[in-house]
Amino acid sequence: FDKRNKVFYDSFNKDEFFKNLLNLDHDSSPVIFDVGAHKGESAIFFREIFQDAQIFCFEPNPNAAKHIEDIKHRKNKIFNIALSDYNGIGNFNIQDISHLSSLNKVNKDSKSSLGYTENEKHKVINIDVKTGDEIIRELEIDKIDLLKIDVQSNELATLKGFINSFKIIKNIIIEVSFYDFYEKKSSIGEIENVLEEFLLYDIFEISKNPKTLGTDWATIIYKNKNFND
Repeated sequence: FDKRNKVFYDSFNKDEFFKNLLNLDHDSSPVIFDVGAHKGESAIFFREIFQDAQIFCFEPNPNAAKHIEDIKHRKNKIFNIALSDYNGIGNFNIQDISHLSSLNKVNKDSKSSLGYTENEKHKVINIDVKTGDEIIRELEIDKIDLLKIDVQSNELATLKGFINSFKIIKNIIIEVSFYDFYEKKSSIGEIENVLEEFLLYDIFEISKNPKTLGTDWATIIYKNKNFND
């Protein structure tokens, strides 16, 4: 087991991994939805692999979204909204550590936060919330090569917002929150009950907790079984 993993990590290359996942040439133009785009870290990463990609960035935190605007790429489309399972207005909690911001409140009694939630600071803003289905309808999107979701424990609701569009989504990479950091958490079972037309492809990343010795979150990749690349 350990030897096999060592060989894997010695030869692993993220660029080649995602090229293989999307089954596209370097110069092709995949459509990528970056839901929970933060300051554009994923957009920059995917742009380096797929230089002509169309990247739709969804980030509710206006201060973080400004960083994506500063990237100034003609094929980056930026939306200062949240994606969930309804259309309307929502309360978004901007944490003092910005990448922890979420539609969900922090759990003050969290045992796995390593002390952060005891003294955390945040402000609440009103934001526009839409479903992925509504966005796809408005933008007249006919395919999504990769749907990336990193929404701090709101992943199940966000996925449900895309449920009528799964037929055009080829691949999903989603961070699933298991820990008690927020007032609600997710499970792989709940995620896979929604993703009936998708197959587990890879457990891409795992974050271990030095206090609980358990797993805080994992990034999981699913492939739509109706697409035969």
